[in-house]
This record gives sequence, structure tokens and C-alpha cells, in this order.
Amino acid sequence: MLGFPRLENGGGVAVLDDTEIVIRAQNADEQAFTELYSRHARYVAGVVYRLMGNDSDLDDVVQETFVDAADGIASLKEPRALRGWLVAIAVRRVHRVLARRRRRTLFSFQMMEVAARSSDPNDRSRVDDLYEALDQVPPDLRVPWILHRVEQMNLPETALACGVSLATVKRRIAEAQERIERRLGHE
Repeated sequence: MLGFPRLENGGGVAVLDDTEIVIRAQNADEQAFTELYSRHARYVAGVVYRLMGNDSDLDDVVQETFVDAADGIASLKEPRALRGWLVAIAVRRVHRVLARRRRRTLFSFQMMEVAARSSDPNDRSRVDDLYEALDQVPPDLRVPWILHRVEQMNLPETALACGVSLATVKRRIAEAQERIERRLGHE
């Protein structure tokens, strides 16, 4: 175990095994958790790298893994299983990153399908005017209006997404519409 930082253990300096360090970390010993990080971060990073196939999110996943580990170290029942426990946390983090990547890629392809092939500067001006008007509408009115009018969600879906009743969402959409029309000068 040469090369790893050492923890003070009573009267002297000693190299502790993972079990002892986990127990200390479970008792809120920050130095012990720092030692766990020092010992296992490189291994976790290697696992994460092999799972993801590149290192664009590697540092974030490793850091988030150890943040989750610090938050949950008290729940580790078997200190000897530390390495496997850390890998399980990292795997959950990797799943999230990969799912986000898939959604981003899918979204990119979908956007390419609906994106205009050419644009009319007048259309851009109208969109800018609309967003300028929307900037003046409070979020509790703006969100349901966009979900219903732009995203084409039906009223019950919009109400559910906003966490309000159907009557409330209808009222908010109507009020937002009035404010937008006033702002755009379409009274």
C-alpha cells in the first residue's frame, strides 16, 4: 500500500485497510473519505472510461460518484465491499450520461427533420417579437401557453404538466394569450 496517503491512527502514522477507513468515513471523518477517494478514484475512472467509450464526461461522472458515495457511505453495510459499491454507484451515473447522450442525439435528428431548409428574415422577426412578448408574461402563464400553443399538448396534458386543474390551465392560457396579443398590438 505504498504511495497512498496515510491516516493518523492513535499515537503514530499507520496505513489502514479499506474496512477501517470506511468505518472512519461512516463516522464523518473527512480525512478518511479523502483517503478512500485517493485509493479508488483512479480505478473508478478506469471503469467509467471503459463503460462510456470516451472521456468527455469522465471527470464529472467520477466526481458525482464520490459525491454520491460521501452522501451514502453510512448505508454501506459491508465495508469490505467498498470497491464494488463504488462501481455500482458509477454504473448508475454512467447510465444517466448514456441516456442523456441518446436523448440528445435523438433530439438532434428530430430537429434536423423539422428545421426549415431556408429561412425568411420576416419569419425570424415575428419569432423574435413573440419571444419578446413572452418575456413579459409571468412563468405561471407563459409555461402553459407554450406547452399548449407551441408544443401542441392538449389541455389535460398541459394541466398535468403544470400541476394545476384543467380550469386553471385554461384560464392561464387565455390570460397569456391576451397579454401576448396586447404586446404584439393585435387587439
